[in-house]
This record gives sequence, structure tokens and C-alpha cells, in this order.
Amino acid sequence: MSDFDTLLTGLRAAAEPTRLRLLAILSRGEFAVTELTEILGQSQPRVSRHLKVLGEAGLLEKFREQHWIYYRVPTDGAGAKFARDLLSRIEPADPTLLADQTRLAAVLEQRRQALAAGGPGESGSAGNCDELASVLAAELGDRGRGALFYYGPSPAILLGALAPRARRVVGMHASRLEVQRARAALHSRGLSHCVLQQGELQSLPQASAEFDTAIVDRSLASQPRPVDALREVTRLLGPSGELLLVEDYEALARRATDNPLNALRDWLAEVGLVCRRLRPIDLDGQHLVLAVAQGQGTVSAAA
Repeated sequence: MSDFDTLLTGLRAAAEPTRLRLLAILSRGEFAVTELTEILGQSQPRVSRHLKVLGEAGLLEKFREQHWIYYRVPTDGAGAKFARDLLSRIEPADPTLLADQTRLAAVLEQRRQALAAGGPGESGSAGNCDELASVLAAELGDRGRGALFYYGPSPAILLGALAPRARRVVGMHASRLEVQRARAALHSRGLSHCVLQQGELQSLPQASAEFDTAIVDRSLASQPRPVDALREVTRLLGPSGELLLVEDYEALARRATDNPLNALRDWLAEVGLVCRRLRPIDLDGQHLVLAVAQGQGTVSAAA
């Protein structure tokens, strides 16, 4: 339920044909202004003005990716609920929205083709990633997750398998190219609740809400200061949040002065997390370790 002023602000912002179309488009994923001008057939200044109005009303979120700014309807919160409720009242077969969806699909296909022309990405063996996705899916179990964060080399493959288990998903990679690949793959599959962002594990962007589950995939041991990176991830977790940490055993061994598994436990303990269990994962000659950790208070309560 929205208060009177919030409801009125949202209605005023959305009560214009182009802005309503923008809400429908940006509920499907994040898009840059140049892509929106192509979908809407309007000038960049005009589209930017409409985006500003929607953003000021709390109906859009935006984030920068190098020289580009991406917009989308929030995946959670009051703005997301208002937009969903409003869009649910529109006839799905409305000719204007159908035409927009056709052009949107063409933009997504252009993304896919442009990235395919650039050659293979950094994610490595797709078979390995599919197998790891199955392991992580089994670890998560059947319980639905409210919010899931993923940082690692394979956001497209891993989130393609795990995203249906969560209401809100943020995937992150240090390379803009890999972010673009994941965005093209996931949004083309209709996984519009996935937000893809460029970012460094050592300095993650400020989260708008807490996460129930965070997955750090083969990225920690390569950090100059693993404990600082873990602190960043811990900052994203809610009070009962769970961390799934996947790491290459050989990479851990190169960083550890003693037992690599003890080093991993020590890093987790230093940021206030308790390692509930460790298990090996062997993927086509690659020896990985999966650590599952939670806050000390959560583990104590469960015990």
C-alpha cells in the first residue's frame, strides 16, 4: 500500500504515453538511452527528459558502465511494485506495446550478434560452467531466494541456471564485455529480474537492498587483499545471509602459507563468517573447493 503523495507522484510521472511505454520496456531489463531511442523512434533529448521524470518519481534506477548509463525498472521496492501493478492493467495485446516489444527483441538480437562477432568470452569451458551450475543449484536446494548476488567469470551460464530460484538477481563481472554478454543472454531468455553490472570485487557498488545469498565464483584468491574483498561481499548480505564461495584449490595453495583450507576458513572468520562446510568439486581436471558460510549469530541460532 502506497501513501497518498507517493501514489500521486507515481501516477503523474507515468501518465504520459512515452513514459508508460518506457516503463513497459524497462521492466524487461536494462537499456541504454541509444537503445531506447531505437525502440521508441524518438530523439535522445526527448527520451532523456522522460527518463528523468520517471527516475525522480522513483520508478527507475540507473547505473553507469564506463561511458554508458543504463536504466531499468527496479526489481524490488515500492517503485517496482507500482510499475508492476500499473503494467498489469494494460492489455498485453495492445498494438503499441506489441510494436515496442518487436523492436526491443531486435535490439536484443543486435546485442547478441555484436557480441558473437567479438569472439568467445572469458568464461572458459561452458561444460564446466554447466556442471558447476548444477552443483550450486543442488546446494541452494528447493527453497526460493529473495535476492541473489553473483560475482564470477560466468554470469551468463551460472545465472541462467540459478536466476529462476530468486526474486531479484544481481550479476557482476570486472569486464564490461562479459557483462554485455550476460545481459544479452539473460534478457533474451526473459530473465528480466536479472541486473547485470560491471564492478570490482574489491570495491562493489553500494547495494540498494540486502541479499539472502551471495556467490563468489573463482575470484577471491586472485584479489590483492582477499579479506578486504570478502568484507565487501559480507556488506551485501542480510542478517541471515549465506555465502557460497567457489575457489580453485591450486590458486588458494599459491596464496596460503600453510594449509589452503585453513587459510580460507581464517579469511571467512576475519570478516565475521563461520564456515559451515567445505567440499571438493572436480570439474574436468579443475580442482575446486566450495565453502558455505554464514554469520556467527545465524550459525549459533541454528545450533
